[in-house]
Amino acid sequence: DLEDAAATPCHPSIFVLAKFTRKLKDEDSSSAFSCRLKLGYPPDCVIFTTLINGYVHCDKLPLAAQLLNKIINLGFQPNIVTYGAIFKGLCRIGDNASALTLLTKMHSAAHCKPNLVIYNTIIDSLCKDSLLQQAMDLFSAIKTDGIQPNVVTYTSLIRGLYNTGCREEAKAVLTEMLKTNIAPTVVTYSTLVDMFCKDGNVKEAQATLQLMTHKGVTPNIFTYNALLDGYCLRGQMRDAKKLLDIMAQNGCEPDLVSLNSMINGYVKLKNIDKALTVLENMFQKGITPDVVTFNTLMDGSCKANRLTLARQLFTDMQAHGVTPDVVTYNSLIDGLCKCKRLDEAVGLLEDMEDKGIKPTTVTYNILMDSLCEAGQLEDAAKIFSDLVSKGFAA
Repeated sequence: DLEDAAATPCHPSIFVLAKFTRKLKDEDSSSAFSCRLKLGYPPDCVIFTTLINGYVHCDKLPLAAQLLNKIINLGFQPNIVTYGAIFKGLCRIGDNASALTLLTKMHSAAHCKPNLVIYNTIIDSLCKDSLLQQAMDLFSAIKTDGIQPNVVTYTSLIRGLYNTGCREEAKAVLTEMLKTNIAPTVVTYSTLVDMFCKDGNVKEAQATLQLMTHKGVTPNIFTYNALLDGYCLRGQMRDAKKLLDIMAQNGCEPDLVSLNSMINGYVKLKNIDKALTVLENMFQKGITPDVVTFNTLMDGSCKANRLTLARQLFTDMQAHGVTPDVVTYNSLIDGLCKCKRLDEAVGLLEDMEDKGIKPTTVTYNILMDSLCEAGQLEDAAKIFSDLVSKGFAA
């Protein structure tokens, strides 16, 4: 019985409140809370925080915020854990505006000031949403308040700045971090390796990997995969193969991401047979290919005019339980059109629609261009009519 459970003195009822807040209707958890008040058991911050955590856990942020306001109006003083739960929930759903508003309110409260964990939560969320100016302003504010940023703060900013193209600003933040004698973690180093590779600066990424090893920080799968992808994007497949061997020697077995990068690298070099060998190695290692694996291979096969292979891969992926997506179909349709196999291409359009996969403007444009080029204007007009009827702009 909910009322009996709620009446149990102090904190066994915390678990009841948490359970009911997470699993039952909103009024059930409120009922349990009300029952305690009616029966004379005083509420406290632990009870309030439990309820708020429950609401946050099941994405009922408005209820969590209402309860926070209610307890403040009742004269209770939420603690740092209570506020932390709300900030975590707001940032998880990307409601940065509400998080910043709450931060301002928290600053004005005399009893409880934000700590570095709360600042880091907000800064990381701002960076992920590319709100870099606000993130940098908050970064400056915490230093002005005498709070020393840590490696989590710096790593979030470096990643956020670099991902939005602010390369020099990211390097400046990194330099500041090193000057304050904050040791980078594996996450920081992995971020740097990924950043340098995406910028085409593989030598700098190599140097970063060597530095972290020298500093006693062990690279993880994310570090290795970032550098591996950098090699593959630049066609440095010998270096990529050596890195795979180093990974295995260091007890970091290549995963699906690693092998997908290898396949992509070989495909870019038009070495489809080498890419197929990587696929075979996947199966031997017990790694299940995904739609990215097959799409990369099919696109490469189509561009190499190996349509029979592409069709076989299309069959194989489904046999292995991998569902084709719009990218799969677009690659095959494009390959068939370039080989003047227009009837098969139109058949694939019908097949994808039958399977509930919505064509894109790219799909329609490939078909219409090819049909017009072949002089099949009536068929092209039918495709165009279908496009318009589905709401695409003419």
